[in-house]
Amino acid sequence: GLKETRAAGALEGLSRLGTFLRYYNRSDIHLVSPMPRSMQREVHVLPLLHCGGFLNFLGAHKLWIGRGGSRSVVHRDDAENLNCLFAGRKRFALVHPRWREELEAHPNADSPPDRFGFVDVRLNASLPGYGAFFGRLDVDAMDLVRYPGWLEVAWHRADLEAGDCIYIPRGWYHQVRAGPSRTVNALAWYWRPQRFEAASCVPRSMASPGVRFSDCSWGFSPPGAAPQGVRYHR
Repeated sequence: GLKETRAAGALEGLSRLGTFLRYYNRSDIHLVSPMPRSMQREVHVLPLLHCGGFLNFLGAHKLWIGRGGSRSVVHRDDAENLNCLFAGRKRFALVHPRWREELEAHPNADSPPDRFGFVDVRLNASLPGYGAFFGRLDVDAMDLVRYPGWLEVAWHRADLEAGDCIYIPRGWYHQVRAGPSRTVNALAWYWRPQRFEAASCVPRSMASPGVRFSDCSWGFSPPGAAPQGVRYHR
């Protein structure tokens, strides 16, 4: 099924969107890719980012496509995340970063002392996958005997349908579960300006075409941020 493990990595020989679209509906792959330039002209930046200087700190945009039924690993992003759903349904489970000290206390350790199933591949390159995530959890069948720490963690749920957007603040842990039908969503990763730039807040007419993804400069990356590329996940 479409349960993310981060173990398979990117698929070789699948470099065009058209090729992916021919195969994804009958295989266990989904697309995570920078949005093609032609699509960027059709997607507008949400108005809340027009004001304050945020447009100077845009990191990356991503297009996600899946045939439905996908389940992500539990993870967090190091940037602010605005995620909008164009087709299908998705359920987000979210955990506040105040739990970080406990959740990430024992990376790559056995249970006990690890109580959450946390893996950090950056600390042990022999482990499968990439980055830091809760790779020992089965998101379909949480083992609360082996990882009892999750019994104590407060979490929130957000259900999205086509036309909905969600803001996931930097550092919030999340896990995403797609509904049974095709899902298409786009996200923008960005960082907050150190100082709110009020001078950039110019009232816009309701008839204004707004700011499209293609109008923006992307690629801002603070020191230490990892580059984000194309991934066709198994």
